[in-house]
Amino acid sequence: MAIPARSLPGVAALALGSLLLGAAPARAAIDSDRVMGLCLAGFNAAMTAARKTAPPGMGDFTCKCFLEQVSSNASLDQARETCRTRAAAKFTVK
Repeated sequence: MAIPARSLPGVAALALGSLLLGAAPARAAIDSDRVMGLCLAGFNAAMTAARKTAPPGMGDFTCKCFLEQVSSNASLDQARETCRTRAAAKFTVK
């Protein structure tokens, strides 16, 4: 069964939003390790809350996608939706 794109809450996006919006204007670079860590924590929390088990690689795939989207100036909402859709198409969640 594929996971519906709307079923993963935006925990990671909220955490990342506060991280990115709180950054000083002079510091335009994104701390990818921190973003990945927050994203994976949010992803894992969402899967636990949904009582689902993500297949191997789904969290990394989704969070790398999110980081790439945000680095390409997508909004947090756009990045989250794009990557949810891509992950749902690529992985089957049990």
